[in-house]
Amino acid sequence: MRTKKWQWALTGVVAASLVVSACGNSNNSNAGGESSPSGTAPASSGKQETVTFWSWVPTDIQSKKVIEAFEAANPDIKVEYWRGEQTDFQKKLQVAIGAGEGPDLMGMQVGGMLNQYASMLEPIQPLADEKWGAGWEEKFVPSSIDQVKSKDGSMVALPLNLTGQEFVLYNKAIFDKVGITEVPKTYEEWKQVNAKISEAGIVPVAMGAKDTWHDVDMFVALSNQFAPGKVYEAEQGQVAFTDQAFVDTMNAWKQLFTDKVFQDGALGLSTYPDARDQYFYSGKAAMFMTGSWHVGFGLPGGEKEGTAIENDPAGMFLLPQIGPNPSKAVASVDTALAINKNSKHKEAAWKLLEFLTMGEGQQIMADFIQGSPSKIGVEVQTLDQFKFDSEKEAVGIVNQEIAGAVGKRLLDYPELNNAIGIAMQDVAAGKDVEAALKEVQKVSEGVAR
Repeated sequence: MRTKKWQWALTGVVAASLVVSACGNSNNSNAGGESSPSGTAPASSGKQETVTFWSWVPTDIQSKKVIEAFEAANPDIKVEYWRGEQTDFQKKLQVAIGAGEGPDLMGMQVGGMLNQYASMLEPIQPLADEKWGAGWEEKFVPSSIDQVKSKDGSMVALPLNLTGQEFVLYNKAIFDKVGITEVPKTYEEWKQVNAKISEAGIVPVAMGAKDTWHDVDMFVALSNQFAPGKVYEAEQGQVAFTDQAFVDTMNAWKQLFTDKVFQDGALGLSTYPDARDQYFYSGKAAMFMTGSWHVGFGLPGGEKEGTAIENDPAGMFLLPQIGPNPSKAVASVDTALAINKNSKHKEAAWKLLEFLTMGEGQQIMADFIQGSPSKIGVEVQTLDQFKFDSEKEAVGIVNQEIAGAVGKRLLDYPELNNAIGIAMQDVAAGKDVEAALKEVQKVSEGVAR
């Protein structure tokens, strides 16, 4: 199998504003709609400046196209890009930033990670006001702009895309083989589907529970089925994490393991590449717990290509209803981009940031279906490239669910995210639910809000 570590995402609409027709020339590389005449590149000064960029998105194939387009429009700037999966990226960034170094431009998760690094990032508002003029925020999806501000209200990043959780990617060929004609919408239906799949000797659902980030995604999604919105109140210290809603959430999470919805050993496997490659892409598992970013994996040249399931149609559905309230997606800015306050190449870093968030880079990323565009009016132009109808349909399904998201996906405080993730792993391993939640509450009480 070719193990391409790409992450793909949904296209289309997160808010009604995204249905506006794409405006301006898709080759523009700046916010004001100004660009070099078609087919010509800006004149070069003869000197080339290097700007470093680290992130988990764009993926390898995406970054190649993005960087080629950027360097063609900016021949005075060379981009050195390093990409790692989120866990590796965050470890490398923490060491570098802690030493007062790091890349010129970097990917950021909104919420906890953004707040953690906020004081080390260049304030964006003054730069954007200077470069783009008043009212530039209106060119972005409103909720995306709100999310790239730190807890003190300072804007320290710009949104690249938006994604949602919790979704289930499924192999339709396996579903067809065992006689499953409809995707499950409730937990009971899910268990019935899983039983049919298990009888065929196939693992029902692959889950990478080793990743605390994915466990927290599940907690946020599940808790909104038991008490919509309450997790956000608890995040701000207004409700205790020992509340019955979270007891019920944790018990539902534990049940996913005791009912063997997830594969054996899920706590020891990461989402990427373990659960994805060893189970779903190998054809050993019929379903894979992931986010909306995977909805475009079946595009030609995409992540699915070269795997054992390359010729299997796939689809995607929302996490089934386990609690008393309907299942709803939770959505956030998936990748934000920030400039290192210690960068010696801030002007070049700004040009790359501008290209990716307001210029041609937005269209390139949209066409790869790497998240919903953060810029209003950008429309995907590659939907006709899907080989299977079920994969085209999945895009619409995901768009609809993201548009109706009940709240944000990512919580604001790193220590709280960590505590919830550890508590979920402990509960899945057999720890008492109430004891685990008391530890989360203790951490919550120490959060500086």
